[in-house]
Amino acid sequence: MSDEEDTTILLNSATRTIETSISKVPNDYQCLPPKTLRKPLPKPNDNLTPLTSGNKNIFVSMVAILAGIAFGSDMGIAKPIAPLIKHEFNLNCFEKDFVISIWFVGALVGGLTGGFLIDSFGRRWVMISTLIFLTFGATLSALANHYILLLVARIICGYSGSVSAIAHCIYMAEVSESNKRGYNIMLYQLGTATGFLVSVIAAAIKNIDYQWRFSIGITAVPALAACIATIIFLQRSPPFLLYKRMANVSKTSSKKAWYTIFETLTIMAFLLILQQGTGKRQVLYYAPRLFALLGICSNVAEVTALISLGIVKVFSTMLSLVIVERCGRRTALITSATICMTTISLLSLLATIDRGDDNLDVVNNHCKNHHNEDVKIHSILPTGSPPPFPLLPTPLAIVPPSPETWTQIKSSCEVYFSQLFTSITRAGLNLLTFVLSQTQNIAVSEGLTGGLRILAVITLLVYEAAYALGLGPVPLLNLTEVFPAAIRGKCISFVSIVIWITHIIATESVSAMTRSLTLAGSYLFYSFMCLVTIFYVFLFIPETKGKSLHQIAQELRKIPLGTRICNNLRSLPLICHIQWIKKYDENVSNGQSTLI
Repeated sequence: MSDEEDTTILLNSATRTIETSISKVPNDYQCLPPKTLRKPLPKPNDNLTPLTSGNKNIFVSMVAILAGIAFGSDMGIAKPIAPLIKHEFNLNCFEKDFVISIWFVGALVGGLTGGFLIDSFGRRWVMISTLIFLTFGATLSALANHYILLLVARIICGYSGSVSAIAHCIYMAEVSESNKRGYNIMLYQLGTATGFLVSVIAAAIKNIDYQWRFSIGITAVPALAACIATIIFLQRSPPFLLYKRMANVSKTSSKKAWYTIFETLTIMAFLLILQQGTGKRQVLYYAPRLFALLGICSNVAEVTALISLGIVKVFSTMLSLVIVERCGRRTALITSATICMTTISLLSLLATIDRGDDNLDVVNNHCKNHHNEDVKIHSILPTGSPPPFPLLPTPLAIVPPSPETWTQIKSSCEVYFSQLFTSITRAGLNLLTFVLSQTQNIAVSEGLTGGLRILAVITLLVYEAAYALGLGPVPLLNLTEVFPAAIRGKCISFVSIVIWITHIIATESVSAMTRSLTLAGSYLFYSFMCLVTIFYVFLFIPETKGKSLHQIAQELRKIPLGTRICNNLRSLPLICHIQWIKKYDENVSNGQSTLI
């Protein structure tokens, strides 16, 4: 019995043989010719195309890279070209930000529905259709001549990109050998990092006509190439075909099987929440400030920071291709989180010395915290002219002011109270800084010196490299390995909803956390989250390196969570002799002690 056969039977709690289970033709295959139905059941280790040998399918890798480039470039292009779109369509700041946010709304909708499409129609069909829609959406974005049409195109791109990412990762996990599965999925992550870098470079080119249209439409090229390669060279996923042909398997699932799935789903969802809480958005928020301190003009500091971080991310993802298969998933995650915790703690100290919180909004977003300095009494009069009786109180309530005027007043009040709150919270941090300066002779009055500025930028780049080494790509790899084939799409789709929601919350809360906790305080919080991630990965995340999907599913089903935690604790030299751990292992039924 193959790996995926046993996984599907495990999910449905059936004991019938495969020959009995396919005696009845499923409804999905009623329209197929009889010869197609009489073909032998595919096996996971069969060659996928006539041009492959020993399951070394170069076309799977090629499609993974092309699809990743299309996804990364489309996701990362909106923010760099947002000022150009604002100028093209005469948008206000809210409308400009909405062009960026609408993509993530489409991605969230894709997470809601993508899993059902993948499990119902197949991985390959969804891959082809989403790549077609992504090509159409990118082309429509480049040709849009109206703001509403651009929003429609962006939401199409977000939806198709999100579903395409889920389908591609599932397909690559199911058609790869156990020792090549991580490599193929990490190639998709490498393509995503490369696409993000390409989008930033394309947006930085200034000497071409229709710059933003060219930058946003370039996504259609790799998407169309990946679609054509999928149609010509890739066949349907063998585990999916096997699952669809098992028509007579009982649909009644045991409580233990569903409990195992729910337990795994919860563990992976919390891992993704911790991933978003390790400070990636906050570090990107501070990056333009650090590059500006090196003497780079503030107008190009953000682009320079994005390009530098993108290059580091690409090379670090290349290194992770080797680490996940040689050292393991858990090792990559723990190492990555440890380096991130160290570097972001150092950034907290440097941010305390720098005290450049006031310049962050100016460097990052000219729309935020912006208010009109000319809002005076005469500007809210009905005609804008001086009052007819200057010695009498000005009758401000004779005519209601316009909505734009109320917006200006509200913005001014928000800025005032925000600055007041920031000053109060900063007073405590300044007191701590003063104590440190008196005890350790840290010069804080002049900010970061030349050597500290270089150290801050190097620390920033090391953090980005560490994040791309494990915390960024490895959780998605774990998602494709720990769920049964029958509901793999639905489970990953549910977790992807958690990813996009936490991504939106983390992105939108950066400014608020900086104002309330200061930059150094928010970095300390994210450093603590990295520490929590280290312990969480060590205790709960299984090691899947070199194991088949069937073996992973069997271990998750047969070995209780408490036993897996105790086994992980026993791997520590200082804890392996604790008596309650030994007693717990003795009381576990069936004597399971395999370290997962």
